[in-house]
Amino acid sequence: MKQLPIVCMGLILALLTACSPQQMQTIGSDKYYVKIQDEGEKYTEQGNSRYKYELEGFNEDGEGKNLEFTSNHQLKDDAYLRIYYKKGEVITYEEVESDDIPKDLQQLLEDDSDS
Repeated sequence: MKQLPIVCMGLILALLTACSPQQMQTIGSDKYYVKIQDEGEKYTEQGNSRYKYELEGFNEDGEGKNLEFTSNHQLKDDAYLRIYYKKGEVITYEEVESDDIPKDLQQLLEDDSDS
């Protein structure tokens, strides 16, 4: 019986770890993919440098959307990002490998970067 509280705490910790804030905030969001094509526009906010990006992203249906987001560091040129978009704004993003993007979307991103 003394082990029951320890087991319960372990289960609670496992649940909290599985439901990280980033995973929870992306629930119900739309996913878009972008390719970083420029250095971003550097600006200062409250003494901290940030970079603003405005790029066209594509969802898995190939529909495009102009996406605006910021980063606390300059993003790598030609990097691919998966953007989580909800309620009219970018919630978060993560860098992905080109292999993680559907082939038809890769072509759209390449065509978009050529123009």
